[in-house]
Amino acid sequence: MRTTRIAVLGLLAATTFYAQNEEVENQAIALVYHKLTGDPLDLQTVAQSSAVVRNASSFDRPDAVKTEAARLQGQLNAADPGKEFVMRVNDSISEYDHERGEFYVVLFRPGYFVPVSAFRQQYQLVFANVEGARAIPMPKEEARNFDLQLQKRSRHVTNEIHFRVIGKGDPAGGVTGERVIRAEILSSRLLDMNGNVVYLPKIAPLAASAPAAPFDVAKADVAGFKVGVKVSDLEATLARTAGKPQRVTPKNGVDKFAGTLEVNSMGCASYVGKRSPNVGTMCVVAYFDKDEIVRAIRVERLFPWFDSEIFRKSLTQKYGAVSSARNSGSGLELGWGPDVNETNHPEKNYFHSALRAQYAADEDFMSRGMNSLPRIKVVLRLVDAQWASQR
Repeated sequence: MRTTRIAVLGLLAATTFYAQNEEVENQAIALVYHKLTGDPLDLQTVAQSSAVVRNASSFDRPDAVKTEAARLQGQLNAADPGKEFVMRVNDSISEYDHERGEFYVVLFRPGYFVPVSAFRQQYQLVFANVEGARAIPMPKEEARNFDLQLQKRSRHVTNEIHFRVIGKGDPAGGVTGERVIRAEILSSRLLDMNGNVVYLPKIAPLAASAPAAPFDVAKADVAGFKVGVKVSDLEATLARTAGKPQRVTPKNGVDKFAGTLEVNSMGCASYVGKRSPNVGTMCVVAYFDKDEIVRAIRVERLFPWFDSEIFRKSLTQKYGAVSSARNSGSGLELGWGPDVNETNHPEKNYFHSALRAQYAADEDFMSRGMNSLPRIKVVLRLVDAQWASQR
């Protein structure tokens, strides 16, 4: 089964060309996703919105919902994670990058996804193994004619993709939100409008693409600071690199943290009546337990404006594949490592990955509306997930 759709950038509206039986194929993709990830699918709600239930009389509707929900549960149980899917996506090829000597396949760039509509829900399909397929390297002599042919078709191509669903979330952190389907490309062909091959991307299987080592909290650091170390060691490090730290004992007698080690803890905050902090300001709070072992760290720093794509790319290069991500207005939040139970996390109201990185515009009341680029605040939070899981 082949379907044709448009690949779109994360936050832009999705437009899809529907092909025969695409709904069935989309549902099969979604069912494999739910089976693999354990992301719940409300079968009762799905059943209630199905055509067979809507067409049933009010008297027969409860039985129809029960029958349809059972049928869907059977399909979910039978979903095959090894199944290969094929779709055709309306894609495009970028203009020639003269410095790097290559073109780019737009769908394979960070932040792009294929919209999948199933069970009256929207899913975002992203591909994990696109690094080798993203660029089309070509000498300038050949690129001139290739570019001319692309211009004749407005740079549009059809990307025929063979893939299988492997999990949840965008490992590059560029696509955020709910129901992000992670897939592995098995093969891909770029075709012109007549079905002729324009280019064959070189797809490296995940097993052969030398993936980065899994995220290890014990080895991770935020701005050079680690958890699981003696508070006295961190105290000495902070004194050398960030400023003289202060020990603070909590007044409320919380037993999971005996105290905090702080350097300029409130110096990065912007609010009415307070002088705005300067670019370069850094603020650190480290939480330690009764054994004087550091269990969590928060590091904040103010930077001149820079694009969130630089933030995303730099941190994925440092920490590897992202486990959770979301957009927050003008900001971006990325997470790595296992989830940490909220009760053992020093800061509530955040998603609780062991490492969480936040990029956000820092605007105080006086600077809003001024014709200038905002400063950027980067906040890194690292929690000793192994310690938290044992509590």
